[in-house]
Amino acid sequence: MNESALTPTALREAAEAKSGCSDYSSDSYMAALEPLLYSIEHEMNLNANGRQEMRDRIVNALANRLTVVAWEKANPGLAAAPIKAPIVILGLPRTGSSILHETLASAPGMRTPLIWEVRDYSLVHQVSDAATDERIEEVNAAIARKNKLAPGYAAIHFEEAQIPMECLGLMVLDLVTTQFATVAHAPTYREFLVAHDARVTYQWHRRGLRYLQAANPGAQWVLKAPMHSLYLGPLVETYPDARIIQTHRDPVQSLGSLCSLYETLRRAWSDDVPIRDQAPGDVAYSAQVIQRAVDFRRDHSEDESRYCDVAFRDFIGNPDDTLRRIYAHCGLKYTDEARDTMLGYIENRPREKYGKHKYTLEQFGLSAEAIEPLFADYTTRFADYV
Repeated sequence: MNESALTPTALREAAEAKSGCSDYSSDSYMAALEPLLYSIEHEMNLNANGRQEMRDRIVNALANRLTVVAWEKANPGLAAAPIKAPIVILGLPRTGSSILHETLASAPGMRTPLIWEVRDYSLVHQVSDAATDERIEEVNAAIARKNKLAPGYAAIHFEEAQIPMECLGLMVLDLVTTQFATVAHAPTYREFLVAHDARVTYQWHRRGLRYLQAANPGAQWVLKAPMHSLYLGPLVETYPDARIIQTHRDPVQSLGSLCSLYETLRRAWSDDVPIRDQAPGDVAYSAQVIQRAVDFRRDHSEDESRYCDVAFRDFIGNPDDTLRRIYAHCGLKYTDEARDTMLGYIENRPREKYGKHKYTLEQFGLSAEAIEPLFADYTTRFADYV
């Protein structure tokens, strides 16, 4: 079998060889794999590095799924443990959700999936000291290689092995993640995401979270993914006591930044990225995603007490007040230790270490006049926060 082949059989064989397991629990992942493979072959225009990257991402996701299923069989009690009142951050990308996620996760008693954990689930119950384990250092080396292939990415989105990871690393157990359509042009896969009934996917999200929780029980989970905006129904069905933080920013600002991120990553995996042709679709997709959240909240107004809305400008301008408000919303005690730890994290987090993120709407063929009508319902609904 060709090791680089991108077929369901070849990908499964590679995942089973990597994990040493063969039980996927179900074939639910096939719903996403079929449109994903179509996008890879017909839309992404990948170079050799890009094809390898996509193969590795799929194989790793399936291997992680196999690892979770094997662990569940061996640990049925832990595999059924409750996930209590997770804090879930969502909203448009590039609205400060990542720094908010990292900041909340830095406080005592908080827990979030880490980049090294979701890269390779097999390490989660093996690593005793993540600060010195050579396998964790290899994750940092992989991040450095990606930064080299995608010049400018580190200035846009800071990563290292031991910082929080979006819980897309849980949803990808079912091969459902916006990441595939971020690092490459994938309109068919995106159409699948918008139409997808994600109830089973969120069951996998919870299964993965229980697997991580077993390695560090008792902590308060802090989760984050802009893609949750698409699937608020399955999210609250799976986690009925979840407290949801929605971050907000003027879409004209966030979409320019997002298109810059797309272009930077796509140029790492494709030798031809017509970003001015792709950007209108990227903007339209973002509008679909956030409109889904607007509609869900409007249709379930009786549940508004679940949500805490946060303006990007408020968090950046006065993080203490914003964090205090979030803690009150989540029923948590805002101790001096929590405050000092989180504000210290913000103060010491690398800023512009890898350069300044510069972009304009015009370089993507976009304008405020073209973007604003697509988000009119959103900006009206959340006028106080954008």
